[in-house]
Amino acid sequence: MRYCHVRNRCLVIRLPGEIDHCQAEAIREECEIMFMKAIIQDVIFDFTAVNFMDSSGIGLILGRLRQVSPIGGNVYLFGGSPSMRKMWEMSGILGKVTVLDTVEEMKEVYE
Repeated sequence: MRYCHVRNRCLVIRLPGEIDHCQAEAIREECEIMFMKAIIQDVIFDFTAVNFMDSSGIGLILGRLRQVSPIGGNVYLFGGSPSMRKMWEMSGILGKVTVLDTVEEMKEVYE
C-alpha cells in the first residue's frame, strides 16, 4: 500500500486508520525510499483517517523530525481527533511540530 507522495519538496504521508508497530514499520520503510528518491525538506502527516495510534506512531513522527530538522525542514500534523491531539500533547511533540487545522493551511506548506 502506498502511504507517501512528494509534492514540491514536501513528503505527504496519508496515515491508515490504525497505526501500530507493524503499520509504523511499513510507513517508515516507504518514507526511507521516498527520501532516497526525492529532495524532501518538509513532512506532513495526514491524520484524517486515523482512529488508533500507539507509541510507534509517535516514534514515526520523531524519526521524520530527525531527518528534516538538520536541513531546516519542518514536520506538520494535519487532522486528528481530539484524543489524537491529546496524545500528541502528552508525548511532548507539540513543541517540535506544527499542527495544521485546515486544508488551506496544508496547501500553503506544499504549494
